Amino acid sequence: MKKQNLTQRKNKGQKGITLIALIITIIVLLILAVVAIRAVTGDGILAHAKNARDKWEEAQKNEEIALDQLTDSLKGQTTTGYDEDKKVNAPELKTGMVPVKYDTDHWVVTTEDDEDWYDYTEDKKQWANVMLRDGLEVEDIDDASTASIDSMKEKKVTTEGSMFVWIPRFAYKITNLPTYADTQTTLDSASRTTRTTDKAGTIEVVFLQGNTDYYGNKKAIRENKATEDYVVHPSFTNDVNLGGWDRELTGYWVAKFEAAYDGTAGNPSSAKDSTVHYTRTWGWNSATSKSEHILNNYYGQNQIADSQLEGDAQGKAIKYPTFTGNRPSFNYISAGDSYSLCLSLNAGNNPYGINNSSDPHLMKNSEWGAVAYLSHSKYGKNGTEITINADTTTSNDTTTNTQRTVWATTGGGNYKSNITQSSTGTIYGIYDLSGGVWERAASYVNNENSNINTYGASMKVGSSTKYVTLYKKGTTDERVTNYVANKEFYGDAVIETSSYDETKTDNADIYYNYCTGWFHDYSVFPFAGSPFFVRGGYYWLGVYAGSFAFNNTYGYLNYNNGFRAVLV
Repeated sequence: MKKQNLTQRKNKGQKGITLIALIITIIVLLILAVVAIRAVTGDGILAHAKNARDKWEEAQKNEEIALDQLTDSLKGQTTTGYDEDKKVNAPELKTGMVPVKYDTDHWVVTTEDDEDWYDYTEDKKQWANVMLRDGLEVEDIDDASTASIDSMKEKKVTTEGSMFVWIPRFAYKITNLPTYADTQTTLDSASRTTRTTDKAGTIEVVFLQGNTDYYGNKKAIRENKATEDYVVHPSFTNDVNLGGWDRELTGYWVAKFEAAYDGTAGNPSSAKDSTVHYTRTWGWNSATSKSEHILNNYYGQNQIADSQLEGDAQGKAIKYPTFTGNRPSFNYISAGDSYSLCLSLNAGNNPYGINNSSDPHLMKNSEWGAVAYLSHSKYGKNGTEITINADTTTSNDTTTNTQRTVWATTGGGNYKSNITQSSTGTIYGIYDLSGGVWERAASYVNNENSNINTYGASMKVGSSTKYVTLYKKGTTDERVTNYVANKEFYGDAVIETSSYDETKTDNADIYYNYCTGWFHDYSVFPFAGSPFFVRGGYYWLGVYAGSFAFNNTYGYLNYNNGFRAVLV
């Protein structure tokens, strides 16, 4: 009996030990499981694996960027010229250019290493300005046309030379795009469209590094997808078919004002003869409702030397223009003559002091678009409309009381107080983008119309070049069909910033597409006998003028057509 009890107690003890061991084992296993889980997750194996994967992906991305940059460098694309501090490409000074900045009520000569020369931030909106040597006078300087920049540094400009503004390389993105319904209602009594709102899209801009496509460690694309991603503006690229140049550009210089008649007050004949001669001298004057000879134009007549006044002015030298404010806008010049004149601005013995280091030319649609887009961004007017230049105070000569038939004044007559007419809303922007006179562009529909030869023979080309951009003819040579045929274009402030009703193709209802550009802006595509583009509108258009406005023209001399130059 005792033996049996002892055995039972022994077996009980063994069972007790086994249960405790089991519990301990389970606890140990749970601890090991927790440790294992932590080892795998958290800072453990999975974390290390994820970290390794992230580093591998980052290395792969950096490798791709490095390969892209190597490829770009082989194509001549580098970050040279990019100002790391100011986050924008530094202006490229050319022979004849004098950097200036504004001080209270006048311009002052500065130097390219002056930290206060330019500041493209959204707070400052101080785009870089230069003056050329034509007519330039500087306080205490005997001859500013030849004086060194250092000798003129910090001195007051007493008479302004032609002014140009630096447009640095950038990429853009378009958001909040208005629809056709946002811009269109019904025809009014004058067969003009009206608008329900003043809607315009939003344009975001990033400045690019050197002549590359990079902003920070990101790369802009080169496709017609500005509503999806940042797109390199084509005017800075080597794609001439989209309005580019013959190489990748870090930026270029755009005339601050539309071209104006030069010469002393009341005597424009004192301006210097260019190397270009008139090929056309008759044009339409709507004020008199008849064709007018340039010799009947007050400024046109004085553009020709007294010894040349007898007979037709055709074949006579055209005077060099000035690109300064508060001067009569240069009108009565054909599309071809304005193109040739701009190409000749750096000819020997020109008054500006520029040479072959600058490549002057008539502004193209793409370059106009670049200015319009930068102006619309936060670095310019930040989505608000540029005020129209509606000044016509020079239409009469106060000295002789004879009709000048000029009709517009650059900078609105007093540009220093008209800063809302500037692309930045500051003194440092570009003027006359809205109103003044329509500005000719070196861009036209390649429809083989005879007016291309008649009024623009000098710019006729078989395919697009760095100086001229050709647009396609549509299935039929009409406004709407031509518009539809050119939807591959971007950056030119035409298709991207207007909304056509493509069903309205008959002449009876073409007016539905007349003012569908952003901010009411006129939007009539070139066609048939009017193959040439003009931009910006003129003073009479009122709300229909603007930086997004485009129209067509025969190319003949006109009282309300002028031009603007660009330097590369």
